[in-house]
Amino acid sequence: MADELIGNQFEGKEEYVKDVFEEIAGYYDRMNGIMSMGMVRGWHRFMFKKAGDIRGAKVCDVGCGTGEISFMAAERVGPDGWVCGVDLTPGMIAMAKRKMEEKGLPEVDFRVGDALDMEFPDGTFDLVTSGYMLRNVTDIQKAVDEMFRILRPGGKVVVAELSMPENRVVRWAHNIYVFRIVPIFGRRYDKGKKIDGRESAYEWLMSSREGFPHGNDMVKVFRKAGFSDARFYSRTFGAVNIYCGTKPSEDQ
Repeated sequence: MADELIGNQFEGKEEYVKDVFEEIAGYYDRMNGIMSMGMVRGWHRFMFKKAGDIRGAKVCDVGCGTGEISFMAAERVGPDGWVCGVDLTPGMIAMAKRKMEEKGLPEVDFRVGDALDMEFPDGTFDLVTSGYMLRNVTDIQKAVDEMFRILRPGGKVVVAELSMPENRVVRWAHNIYVFRIVPIFGRRYDKGKKIDGRESAYEWLMSSREGFPHGNDMVKVFRKAGFSDARFYSRTFGAVNIYCGTKPSEDQ
């Protein structure tokens, strides 16, 4: 059952995750490029392909981090739209705002907020996006439920999350890269420093996948929230899944 697959959970997880991302905010974008072998922007472009025409739309990017997906959304909604990026970690929000100012990026309303209890009224947004956030929450189902709640009827959700390749040969190569090569690069940045007496930042990014639902199991989580048409698209031989769904219209 999807609701039994709660991911890597432990007491104090919320504070630990917050401290991890505070620690890595300054080099998060560089390591994302390394961890994805430079494919991360392609994954994000695919997300917006599935979102469709969002000119003039209201978009919420949940767990926005340093704002990469948020900025792509802002480029697409245009001057008549509104993009709000929400993240639990103040350091990530500060970095996103700095990038926006220094690089002259499209305007995004960045806010510190909790993915499990967002401040927005029901039905506020036309589109909800999220990238690689669900592994870090203490209640995956509640986070997806919140995405459903803040969408208007007919609104869409598009979420990117890490997965595990099904093909054994591809999975073998993937695991070598993720568990042997990436930690070498990660150690250059986090220096192996333990966070709150637990794993270092990039050790957590690897172990956060333990017990994490993906593929059809994650689709069940989205369907339980109310996305009756929930489905996923596998990218890069199954290393990443893009989950999509639509909040049913009121007359459905």
